[in-house]
Amino acid sequence: MQQWLSNSILVALIAPHIIIFIAAAAVLLLIVLIVSASLIISGLNRKRIRTMFSNVEKVLTDIVNVDKENSELKKIEYESKKAPKMPYDYILKTNDYLYYIKVVDNNGGHEICVNNSVKWQIRKSFNDESMHFVPEIEELMRMELPREDENRIPKKIYIIYPNARSLLRYINECEMEFVHPNTDVYGTNIITYNDLKENIDFIPRTHEKKNKEKNTQLSLKI
Repeated sequence: MQQWLSNSILVALIAPHIIIFIAAAAVLLLIVLIVSASLIISGLNRKRIRTMFSNVEKVLTDIVNVDKENSELKKIEYESKKAPKMPYDYILKTNDYLYYIKVVDNNGGHEICVNNSVKWQIRKSFNDESMHFVPEIEELMRMELPREDENRIPKKIYIIYPNARSLLRYINECEMEFVHPNTDVYGTNIITYNDLKENIDFIPRTHEKKNKEKNTQLSLKI
């Protein structure tokens, strides 16, 4: 009887410590799982972003390859993470244009509605009233493009990757219209990657007016 009582007291004394140990181990395991999942998700996201830029770069290179003599693509590189970030990702030089290009990640393929020049709303559905906006577009929209090359017209382009269910913009408080690759949106053009991949001519290489003048001159010579 005395032995049993001693064992009961011993168990009563040890049990709380065992429970605390098990609880601490469970919390530690949960933390390890959360950190591991976070690292995996972060790694997958970095890989997705690299793929996004790689795919966009391939299409832009296709544009350059049409006329290598008069075209050039420059990717904005950073020596360190602390380096000031430019408002654009690429500079594309063609016959008549100098494009400053920003790639917009729209992984969910959501609808994008241009409320004004610097507020582009991301909407999961037509009646979505949540105030989620496309990040990092404002600086390029406000940027005054330098006329570095007298022979080339500077322009801004946003490439939505990979796609958008629809691209819209408000034309007044009550009306919206669809945004097409050639639609002027506050001095810029908005194109989805999928559309550009299907037709690289959505980024014009030559100025239409110059082409007409050139064709007229050829006609006169003939």
